[in-house]
Amino acid sequence: MPAQAVPAADSLRAVLDTVFAAPAYDWEERRHPLAFLLRWWRALVDWLFDLKETNPTLYSVVFWVLVTIVVAILVHAAYVFVQTLRAARRPAEARLADAPARRDARWFRAEAERHAAAGRLTLAMQADFLALALELDQRSLLRYHPSKTPAEYAREAQLGAAARDEFRELVRGLYRAAFGGAPVTADEAAAWRARSGVGRYAGAH
Repeated sequence: MPAQAVPAADSLRAVLDTVFAAPAYDWEERRHPLAFLLRWWRALVDWLFDLKETNPTLYSVVFWVLVTIVVAILVHAAYVFVQTLRAARRPAEARLADAPARRDARWFRAEAERHAAAGRLTLAMQADFLALALELDQRSLLRYHPSKTPAEYAREAQLGAAARDEFRELVRGLYRAAFGGAPVTADEAAAWRARSGVGRYAGAH
């Protein structure tokens, strides 16, 4: 049986280079994305040790400043934790008692007068409309909610035919003045506000 040929040294080196060039043999050390934090920490520790040897007085000052900062952070964290537990243990009634009182129609009417006296006509109109919505809610002609728009009130108001048309015209006037940017005079605002009285809007029969 003929002897098997031994590969030449150059051929063997080429085969080994090809094998170890595969990704599985990529032995390059990969850096951790947070490795810089460890380097900074080590540099700080080394600096503190050097400072302790070269300037013990300054080292003591820096050391106690760092201790004070750590203690302050721990005390603050404990305070926040305790306050969170106390808030969670408070009864729902107590939390509701702390909420601001609901503003009624009378409050919005007074606010409308205050805005009108100061020349803020569109704000006066908006306050009058909210008062009207609350008054209609008391008469069960619509359901008041702060998130609703005037157009939503106009769609759901349970009014008679004539009152419904007048209410929708009131809403259109409010949109033109307050949201459409149309100029409004004092007389026009006064006329609009006069039509915002709840007595003008009878329920559907």
